[in-house]
Amino acid sequence: MATCVTRTGWRVLEGMWRYSSTCQRTSRNALACPSAQKLIITHIQKRSLFVLPFGIDVGILGVAAYYITRLKRPHQAAIEEVFGPEPSSKEGSLYPEKVVKCIAHRGAGLDAPENTLQAFKYCVERDCTFVELDVRTSRDGQLVLLHDQGLERLTGTNISDVRIMDWEKIKKIDVGTNHPNRDQFKEVYLCLLEDAIGYLMSKNVKMIIDVKGNDREVINGILDIFAGHPDLYKSAVVTTFNPFVLYKIRKKDPRIIGAISYRPYCFSAQDYDAENGPTNPRHGDSILLHLLLRTADWVHSLLWRWSARWCAVSAVLLHKDIVSPSEVAYWRDLGVRCAGWCVNRPLEKLYWRGVLKAPYLANTLLGEPEEQKKEQDRKWEKTYMEKHMTSGEN
Repeated sequence: MATCVTRTGWRVLEGMWRYSSTCQRTSRNALACPSAQKLIITHIQKRSLFVLPFGIDVGILGVAAYYITRLKRPHQAAIEEVFGPEPSSKEGSLYPEKVVKCIAHRGAGLDAPENTLQAFKYCVERDCTFVELDVRTSRDGQLVLLHDQGLERLTGTNISDVRIMDWEKIKKIDVGTNHPNRDQFKEVYLCLLEDAIGYLMSKNVKMIIDVKGNDREVINGILDIFAGHPDLYKSAVVTTFNPFVLYKIRKKDPRIIGAISYRPYCFSAQDYDAENGPTNPRHGDSILLHLLLRTADWVHSLLWRWSARWCAVSAVLLHKDIVSPSEVAYWRDLGVRCAGWCVNRPLEKLYWRGVLKAPYLANTLLGEPEEQKKEQDRKWEKTYMEKHMTSGEN
């Protein structure tokens, strides 16, 4: 009798579990033996591990990790201390002189040898109060102002990587030999970030520090520079194309104002513009590698805005050919400044000032409205003096 009751009870349980949403399948034969209960419990445990469809649980974990690890942006007052008021804001209308318009890219690298003290002095002489400079490390860990990995373009030498050289050798190389205005700038040498900061801060010039490379020395060097110059928090912005580098810097020092630089096809091509698209492929000799880099470009185009928000940037520096009024408005709604590079033509500068109402990075200060007005005033003054001298002689 006991056996019959037991079997009847197990059959009832079998029917309940068969139509249960927790466990859809159990063995009919297993329920007729005492080990069936253990088998049912095993089914329940296995089913509980796959509650969500494949991929959704991973996505939820990824989103949670994103928001948990996302950094905080510096105080808005600190951002305005560097960038000034928004051009479209009430304060920007009342105090237009405080609005940042032109940022000298590499110290106006088309007018003077880029990333040198001579270039920064050239900017100061023309009342440019905001410059951008590039930083990378030498073999001995010095923070050198240099955009390229090597010195071929600047010097015509075969030095392809300054990481194999100490600063004592690098500082003796003339980097103005290939510059278009080399007759005006002779014996020009690279400088260290420490020297550039000392000069620029003494002239009340704000700066964007573009970090090149991802080595530990450059990250720690930037942190040490800010720790040694407390006023730099109100005068400088750190930017990079690599969000992980910026994240490491701002994770250790959240007071640093950060920015993300972006342009299309930055993995696969060395150059890009709207007219020609991506040109000068980095690995054009290998079709497979080139296709992989193009895939990386596509993924990057989808994720760079998320990475910028993950690092809590205060500004984005974008290639001018991909910036539209809607792009500026998108970042403005998030409280992030949007700047374009490289805006060199006079009409482009007027467009950025009048339509986009956003700052821009320029390789040349020629064509700046203020500079054009000064040039006209100088010509008028020269003409006026010549007429008076002529009338006095008569």
